Amino acid sequence: MVFLGLSQVMPLDRPLQTIFVVPDIDQLCIYFTGIAMGTAGLVARPMASILEATGRTAQSIRNRSNPHESNRLRVRFSRPVARDRPLFPYSWEEAVGVSLLLQADCGRLKDETFVVCKILREPAKFLVLSEKLLLLVSSRYLVDLGSPQFAGVPPDPQWAIETEMNLKSIVHLDRAQEVVNIVGSNGETSPRDKRGRSRDIALSSAFIPLFHFSVELPSIEDAEGTLQFLMALIEKGKARRWDKNILHRSNIC
Repeated sequence: MVFLGLSQVMPLDRPLQTIFVVPDIDQLCIYFTGIAMGTAGLVARPMASILEATGRTAQSIRNRSNPHESNRLRVRFSRPVARDRPLFPYSWEEAVGVSLLLQADCGRLKDETFVVCKILREPAKFLVLSEKLLLLVSSRYLVDLGSPQFAGVPPDPQWAIETEMNLKSIVHLDRAQEVVNIVGSNGETSPRDKRGRSRDIALSSAFIPLFHFSVELPSIEDAEGTLQFLMALIEKGKARRWDKNILHRSNIC
């Protein structure tokens, strides 16, 4: 039996070199860089998702707060708020009239002072009075106003001004039951088509010296109230030195 010494099997330094391998500097840099990139990825990806979700939420809030960029219907018209104007209980008639003056014809009537608005018997038609103007208007989006089928108010009701008359041009008023008849001199009367533009055919004073139209209210009381409003506005205008038109009133009840 032959016994060999340990030094004869392998050198003394071989096991230590085999077990303990000392990496060089480049390997250490690559190792720690990989750890750093992995950690950054674990942190950056959730943060990117959070920022993306926050951006989408902010954009959604901006879209909802800007009615001109949203096609969603509103429950009712918004009302402008001012310090010098008390906030009364909500009125659909007032909201319709104010909306018309602010939005119709790209804001052409925004400087008019709103007085009253009357809902007419014909669906989606309204009579709006300012201190100077009488307006017969309509909106196809308000056909079902007041009924359970009413879907809501769009951002742009697309107001159509069918008749626009200066109050100082009115020379005759009368009422027959629920119908109020109004006659004005054609010099201050401008019938308008459904798009709110003046008709192409001009009204010649030689052939049509006066312009007449009628509005039908839901009840006799509404018709009489509208007539009284018109009379009061005209008298107020005459007190401000309007043209001295002869105003004749006759009631046929």
